[in-house]
Amino acid sequence: MRSVRIGILLRFFILLPSLALILRQAAAEDPLPADASMAGSSHVGKPLPDYLTGDECLFCHRNTVGSTWSINEHQRTLRPTVAVPEIEAMLRSHPNLQSFADQVRFVLGNERQIRLLKKSEKYGHMDILSAVLQPKQDGSADLVNKAPFHWDKETFGQRCTGCHATAVDSQTRAFSATGIDCYACHGVVDLKHAKDTSLVFLSKKRNDSPIVIASTCGQCHIRTGKSKASGLPYANNHVVGDNLFADFDVDLSPEALAAAPPRERHILANIRDSLHSQKQSESNGETAANQSASCLSCHNVHRASVRKHRKVAPSDYCHICHQPPDMELTYNRKEKHHALCGY
Repeated sequence: MRSVRIGILLRFFILLPSLALILRQAAAEDPLPADASMAGSSHVGKPLPDYLTGDECLFCHRNTVGSTWSINEHQRTLRPTVAVPEIEAMLRSHPNLQSFADQVRFVLGNERQIRLLKKSEKYGHMDILSAVLQPKQDGSADLVNKAPFHWDKETFGQRCTGCHATAVDSQTRAFSATGIDCYACHGVVDLKHAKDTSLVFLSKKRNDSPIVIASTCGQCHIRTGKSKASGLPYANNHVVGDNLFADFDVDLSPEALAAAPPRERHILANIRDSLHSQKQSESNGETAANQSASCLSCHNVHRASVRKHRKVAPSDYCHICHQPPDMELTYNRKEKHHALCGY
């Protein structure tokens, strides 16, 4: 009897590496290997937590982050009209826009399309003008559509606010701050982080898992997803550290990636591979560290730079936008990202 048990154990240990290989292969074939068990908390349908505002953060980070934050694209996702004087001048001179000039307070969009907004009567809401502008090289813009124009009270809350404002309540569609504040990427910050920066998500001292990085960046940069709980095209009360993909449904199949424009495709491909890496590490009983290249491998968010991507080893990600062997850029920078945004 004892010899039989020993034989069974020997067969188990012999088959163990094969079993691990099968699990890894199954994970690689799964188009979206993410479920609620792959991350700790979830704030879907819950009140948003209190958080430190960007002004509070910049009190200490004024020299490192503050010096460039005013021109950072994340901070400028929704910017005051006075910060774009060419557009403000156009509003006052164009016969079909003059009547709206004194109402417009914010500009959304950049080199592909510009929209104009004002604060709504409701707290944390924006009305968006139906006029669509096409930017020109001199900083001004041309009108794409024809008058008469009107203020739209619903579209910003239904489509835009989740990625152009901070701390959005999915039930009311109300936000607490325009643009992308520190909280959106770093979450709820422990006040003890001054002595231990590893307490802050995405800090240099942390070794955040692929799913944390994918969830953080993906909450805005995935334009093809939808919240299962709210049906909205942006995350439902996502807080950094949550598993975005427990509620945010996105198609990462080969067919979906093939149909996406290059800029979208490289994001979706990296999200897919980050999730596979997370699932593989969990299957192997490993610590969920950055097993694969993440968004932060190539992007320096605070400095608004992608210089790092020239230092990483060439991969299939590169070939989505660059043609080997000379790595020439193969797409038009002004092409539309996705129909959701219209730019």
